[in-house]
Order: sequence, then structure tokens, then C-alpha cells
Amino acid sequence: MICLTFDTDWMSERALARFLDEFSLPGRATFFCHQPYRCLQGAGHEICPHPTLSDLGRWRDEFAALVRRVNPGARGTRTHSCVFSHAIAVGLHEMQLEYVSQASALYEDGVRPFRHPWGIWELPIYYMDNMDFWTAPNWPELCHEPFSPQWIERAVQGSALYVFDFHPVHVALNTRTPDDYRRMKDHVVSGDASPFDLAVAGRGARSYFTELCVAMAAAGIGSVSCSDVVDALMTPAA
Repeated sequence: MICLTFDTDWMSERALARFLDEFSLPGRATFFCHQPYRCLQGAGHEICPHPTLSDLGRWRDEFAALVRRVNPGARGTRTHSCVFSHAIAVGLHEMQLEYVSQASALYEDGVRPFRHPWGIWELPIYYMDNMDFWTAPNWPELCHEPFSPQWIERAVQGSALYVFDFHPVHVALNTRTPDDYRRMKDHVVSGDASPFDLAVAGRGARSYFTELCVAMAAAGIGSVSCSDVVDALMTPAA
């Protein structure tokens, strides 16, 4: 089972609309949004908040405000930088959220959803684009190969849950390395250039995302949303 998820950091309304136009998503995805997007309304994808919890003493107020703006009916969340704690899990459950997707079980096969003792489901992340291209400089002794085909092959052939986390800004930029992003981030954040117009050549996040979509189509696999997974978990076995 593959879940395509997207964190919308630094994407404007216009840029995200272009992303949806240029990439045909294989199935239903989950978008974790830091702001509301008109282009996602009626697109058939799940919309959830992607808050920056800057003040853990007031996080509930910040979170509730973003939920109201993004999707009052949201069932799950992924916080920016995957900020999470037991106290946050309790609070999310009290606010009637059903799941989070923040635990990083990168490249691990056989990963299954699990339930925190505080009553909220966890859908662990199997792949994240920016963690992929940051691993090599952070851990050179691992000899890590970013954008390896084996992570796609395992997900397409496997039977576990494979949550892919892409940032549309990295797909647009075709980010290959942290240096790519450093060079272009200020232009994207300031809004003086579209990330699509700054795309770099070579094998990067865009080409890898395209390879994943092609492999899924060839295998007849469609993405399911995170809430679809939770629904399946909560359905009693026949």
C-alpha cells in the first residue's frame, strides 16, 4: 500500500496549481498544507494541516487556527519538521484528530501503522525527499545513494505501508543536493521567482518522483490517502 503525501512549504497558490497541472498523481494523495489552497478544493485529495509549532505553550491555539483555515474536517496532521511529543499526541486526540504521519522509518520494509498509547494512529514515513538528499553529507560513512531505485522497487513490490513524503517545492526545483536548495531558497521564499523556473538539470527530486509515478502506473498501483489507511485499520475484519 502506497501513500503519496506532500508538504506544501514555500509553495504559492500559483506554484501549487502548476504542480497539480504538470504532474498526474496516481490515485488519491494527502496534502499537508501550511496555508489554504484554492487549487486543492475539489481535486479529490485529502487536505490536512502542516503547522509550524513555534510556541509549544500555545500550540493548540496555533494548530486550531490553521485547521480552521485549511480544512475544518481534517482528520490528521504532519507538523513542520515533524515536531511531536506525547503531550501533543494527547492534545491531538482530544481535538479529535485521528492520525499523525511524522515518525521516520526511512527505507524500512515491513513497516505497519501503529497506535500511540494516547489514542492516535501513527503512519510512519518510509521516504522523504529532503532527508534523502541530506543523508549523504550528514552521514558520509553510510555511502548513501540519494534517489536510489531500490526504494521504489521495494514499495511497488511490497505489501506493507509505504508513505512517501515529497515537497512540491523540491519536485519543482528538481533538488539534487542541499547546496541546490541553499542557492535557490531565498528566491523562492521572497516570491521573486517560481521554483519551476529555477529547476536544475540532472537526477533529483523531480525525476525521482516521476520514476515513482511511472513505476506505480506500470504495476497498476494507485496511491491511497492517509485517512483511507485509517479507515481500513478501523474496519473490523470479516
